[in-house]
Amino acid sequence: MSAVLGAAAARSRPGALRWSEYGFVLALLAAAAVTVDPFDWRLASHTLLKHLALALALGFALLTAVGRRLRAPLGAPSAGSGVLRVAWPLLVLAALIMGGSLYERGMFGVRDTFLDVGLYMLTLFVAADMVCRSDAPLALVRACFAVLLPAALVMGVLLVANFGVRQVYHEQIFLVIPLAVLCLAPARRSALCWLGGLFFLAMAWFSQKYTSYLVGALTAAYLLGVVALPRSAARPGLERLTAAYWTALLALAAAGLVVLAMLAHRADLPTGNPGYRLHTYAQAWERFTGSPLFGTLFAAEAVHKFTLYSIGIARNRLPTHSDVLDLLANGGVLGVSLWALGLARIARVSARELLAPRFLGRPEAPYGHALAMISIAGILTYAFNPILLQPPKAFLLWASLGLLLGLALAQRERGPGRPAPATSGTGNTKRPRKTRG
Repeated sequence: MSAVLGAAAARSRPGALRWSEYGFVLALLAAAAVTVDPFDWRLASHTLLKHLALALALGFALLTAVGRRLRAPLGAPSAGSGVLRVAWPLLVLAALIMGGSLYERGMFGVRDTFLDVGLYMLTLFVAADMVCRSDAPLALVRACFAVLLPAALVMGVLLVANFGVRQVYHEQIFLVIPLAVLCLAPARRSALCWLGGLFFLAMAWFSQKYTSYLVGALTAAYLLGVVALPRSAARPGLERLTAAYWTALLALAAAGLVVLAMLAHRADLPTGNPGYRLHTYAQAWERFTGSPLFGTLFAAEAVHKFTLYSIGIARNRLPTHSDVLDLLANGGVLGVSLWALGLARIARVSARELLAPRFLGRPEAPYGHALAMISIAGILTYAFNPILLQPPKAFLLWASLGLLLGLALAQRERGPGRPAPATSGTGNTKRPRKTRG
């Protein structure tokens, strides 16, 4: 009895998460566990484990939606309708990819299709919808970062431990380096925040991949251009000039140190494997030029025979190593346009409602900027790696973008300058009483 009363009290606390929201966090944890796999147990090769996160997320999102609709007045708009209004191009693209892949699988028995690419795009809508429906959207996002931050720390530690020994986590790097934004975006930063920010930025070097170098440079540029400079605009002129001077000086010094380190360790720099990449990229481009408007409508295999030399894995049947080129080759101008339009619409809403300089003082800002940087780094990463074909990584990628969109829409519903509503676990909102005259 006491346990039941305790659970009821927890549900009635303002800002408390629902059990279904904890279920979504559990799904995120499942994806992170398979993605990090610190003991190298090859968890991603297990069919059940690699799809567990999406199964959990869809189930808990469905329960949340049904529960909300049962309590909502008849004819009331859905809380998630704003997500569809913003991100509909990506939903159309997901349907296009799944339709073509199912046709290829059903008609020709092809197993290696793009079905997972379309299926895992739905994670974006699940994550955004969960945040929009939440009575405590910021608390839900914080709970998600309670998974993402430890995962990034574990990967960072293993990157340092394996430096110069073997390469690990180069495809997962979009989940590691951008966490520097979470540490350095708050207005008040402790010594631990500075240490954490520098640690995550340093992973660009320890990863030993050109993609990581680009993500590190982009993260530093984001912190400077989107966080530091707008924040300094409110300072007096002399303080602003001094801050800009020292920032520029430190940036030049850091860039110089990186260049010197690269020159001193030229033999240890990654090759980038241009022989393989240029060949597969050229093949993808040929497929695009063969049908530039619609491509294959994704009724095609996701892997192809590599004929230049033996790789020694997967019978030499490998992906293009560029998800963007795969979208272009198999979706044509239509597919890439839907992809770009969907991302642009999410970026516009997020910038207007959450990431604008005037919101830097809000508690949501560090989380929003970190999610934005994870999403940007993810795009850069899957431009050169087959991330979207790998379910656990794709789940974390699209979930991050969905959390960003959901948090932005939640802030729009709240309105500028208004405090978060006090809510109970039953979804009731406390409204101020109206006063006369």
